[in-house]
Amino acid sequence: MSDPESVHIPGWDQLVAAGRVPAAKPEVLAAARLAVSEAIRYDTSGTGGARVVPVTSASSGRRRSWTLRLALTGMVAAAAVAAVTIVQPAGSVRTSRPPVAAANAATFLRSVAYEQSARTDDWGSAPYWTITSTRVAADGSRVGRQELLAHYAGNTSHLRVTSPVHEDKAAPGPGRFSIGTRRLTWDQLDKLPTDKAALRTQLVSYANPGQDQSVEIFTVVGDLLDSPASPGLRGALYQVAADLPGVRLVGKVTDSTGRPGTAVELGDGKITVRYVVDPADGQLLETVVTAAQDLPAVPEAKAPRPLSVLDGVTQGLNAPGGRPALRAGAVVELTTFLTVGPARTANG
Repeated sequence: MSDPESVHIPGWDQLVAAGRVPAAKPEVLAAARLAVSEAIRYDTSGTGGARVVPVTSASSGRRRSWTLRLALTGMVAAAAVAAVTIVQPAGSVRTSRPPVAAANAATFLRSVAYEQSARTDDWGSAPYWTITSTRVAADGSRVGRQELLAHYAGNTSHLRVTSPVHEDKAAPGPGRFSIGTRRLTWDQLDKLPTDKAALRTQLVSYANPGQDQSVEIFTVVGDLLDSPASPGLRGALYQVAADLPGVRLVGKVTDSTGRPGTAVELGDGKITVRYVVDPADGQLLETVVTAAQDLPAVPEAKAPRPLSVLDGVTQGLNAPGGRPALRAGAVVELTTFLTVGPARTANG
């Protein structure tokens, strides 16, 4: 066997010749990382991808390790060359195989999951979590609000409405995050599992009973993406969303403020829930709920009503609790998240 140090790595010469180039787009790098992680999975399963050398002796085990390392290194180099040549001028070297593209929702969501789980954010000691958003109901009414949710018992949480009227509702002690049918404290969020299967089971328990389970899970995932969920939990949330049947990749869009993002959506025949996600960091920018069929008007009422009265659609109710009749394709509710993250003081 040749000396490992003298082995030629496919793609290395092209990388050296390329010199200094502009950085590749985040979605390209995410796709390249996803390709490598998939190669590792295929290699360990023996179903394809990187070539596997059978282990027949102690010495052959060392050969297999080197062969796998060489194969994967070659894939990394090839993926890197593909990312580099996207921004090269005419006449530059290009590989014969482009980087993996987000051809469907599962691919996109898994690439975002990879990015999220690799982050090193540590919000464990932050005293507050702030969410600044605008919400437009089905009747066109708009509410601006800032939620300042305390982490510790000695702090005070605030719900501040900025429009159409200004008000500040203070509540002592830890704030609670609305997650499906539950309201969880920061510490309870930290205890959620990051194993995909265990997390999915937990999310089911937060769903509205009697509703489409996939859409309910999808909705709960969105609730958690604006909480101080750890990077590991965020990665697991995107993995759960990737496995939901019927989830669809819409593609590149802009939210109501003009920010670019990638949209994925899931529907149950009554409504369609769309998430606009920043592909660079996985931040949820906007949630759009549209009617998938004609929806009857819901009369105003201050008391809670059963789902049957709401025709199974809880979104889009205005402050007095009513909703106009909607045609298929109309916006039921639109929520834009302007800032989401930790805060050091009660002023946000």
